[in-house]
Amino acid sequence: MMNDEILNLYRDYNDAMATDDTVALDRLLAPHFTLTHMTGEVQPRAEWLRELRLGTMHYFSSVEDHVEMTATDAGWRVVGQNRVTASIRGGSKYTWPLNTVMIVEQSAGRWQIMSAVVTTY
Repeated sequence: MMNDEILNLYRDYNDAMATDDTVALDRLLAPHFTLTHMTGEVQPRAEWLRELRLGTMHYFSSVEDHVEMTATDAGWRVVGQNRVTASIRGGSKYTWPLNTVMIVEQSAGRWQIMSAVVTTY
């Protein structure tokens, strides 16, 4: 069963990332959110948002290929595949096929993203 609210949260995250919209990401991410990059680096929320604001990490687009959601005891597990175009830490612009495993739970009365673990597919 697909939950429209959770699917929209996943899509809002990808849209905000693709436009470096740190205001939207600030709203979508839980205070203790961590992003695990495809390199294995675990980056705390504040550090990732700072890199986006500074342009150290710059995303250009995110094209959705597939999304699956599974209800858990605490909320939702969302697994999505997107083709993401970005320039990371001075690297050249490139498109990666990224698999994101996202944990979504209620926090302060609303759904927020607790973590995202990214690998390639």
